[in-house]
Amino acid sequence: MSGYGRNMIVTIDGPAGAGKSTLAVRAAEELGLPCLDTGAMFRTLALKLERMGFNPEKADPDAPELKRAFESCVFSLEGVGASSRLLCRGRPVGGEIRTERAGMAAAKAAGLPTVREFMKKAQRKLGDSCPLVAEGRDMGTVIFPGAFCKIYLSASARVRAERRLQQLRADGQDADIRELESRIRERDGQDEGRTLAPLRPADDALIIDTTDMSPDEVFAAIMRAVRAAQASAPVARPVRRRDREINREAVLDLLERGEYGVLALDDGSSWPYAVPLSYVLSDGVLYFHCAQSGRKIGIMARNNRVCFTVVADVEPVYAGSFSTYYGCALVIGRVFPVGDREEKKQALLLLAKKYFPEHTDKADEYAERSFESTAVYRIVPELLSGKAKNRPESGKSGSPRSVGAEKAAGSPA
Repeated sequence: MSGYGRNMIVTIDGPAGAGKSTLAVRAAEELGLPCLDTGAMFRTLALKLERMGFNPEKADPDAPELKRAFESCVFSLEGVGASSRLLCRGRPVGGEIRTERAGMAAAKAAGLPTVREFMKKAQRKLGDSCPLVAEGRDMGTVIFPGAFCKIYLSASARVRAERRLQQLRADGQDADIRELESRIRERDGQDEGRTLAPLRPADDALIIDTTDMSPDEVFAAIMRAVRAAQASAPVARPVRRRDREINREAVLDLLERGEYGVLALDDGSSWPYAVPLSYVLSDGVLYFHCAQSGRKIGIMARNNRVCFTVVADVEPVYAGSFSTYYGCALVIGRVFPVGDREEKKQALLLLAKKYFPEHTDKADEYAERSFESTAVYRIVPELLSGKAKNRPESGKSGSPRSVGAEKAAGSPA
């Protein structure tokens, strides 16, 4: 099958002052990609809210100010590397977003679930439109969980305050180093302590402590990680029957509707190992749960490269010859254990709601009861592909069938 690879998205996360912005621009320049400054998006929205007199700490989630601010924030990108520019309604965002006041306003606004949901959709829309380097605080954990390469930068609060002071002075501003350090610690507490999307490294991120490293050393470490990801990326192969190939949207639709899948693993011996699984698709990644020990657990710990296949819409037919109508989706990617408690609980809830939709009121109870005894894994796709053979009346052979979301009784998993 030919494949639809991910847009090459590199995420660089970390606390305020860790050097994310400068290094993200350098990486984007080296790779010839746009650089998405997500902090600028939050700051732009926060200043709009502030001008409207909106107080995030006394927020009404249905406040008309929020709706107006969301409608006024239509973001786009232009340029690459150092020439990248974030546009809001077609106009470049201004220098006023770079003040400390704008940063604190953004931190407060980011604590609102409605704001984070709006920003998640806006940022993913940009990531769907083109490959890019994205820097922020939850790029690798929430916004782009299937990112091509994930980096997390950290540094001591004092060093980050010194770096911030240098940036301000370069812009013709000045500040007290102790006050800057105090604000950075306060911002860290807000980012790390919030219930929704707290600041933390992704399970599969490369963590770089930049406290005692030069910018060149950090940049070199980032590029080594990106090049390693490029070297290990799967290669798409052409479909023999091109008339049966389905597009990316149809592949995702099959994964969304599929009932069960088969996980294929390589244990390094002469014998392959595959196992059927229940699963759920959420935000572009696949989740499954299993016991906390067993053969596949050991194999995944040694080699996290996997292949996952889903077959749906199966219908054997005879019209002068034997044939079968079907849809097939194939995912090649890497599997990771889910360590974050909130992500694990959410995955268990989604699985319960998918397979027992008539008992959604019991989903929370199930997630709590099985939490400690169950392992949850995340499959991050690196390549998607699929094909289908459909009834002639459904349109061309490779198009997704319009059979709705029903599950065929007795269909093979």
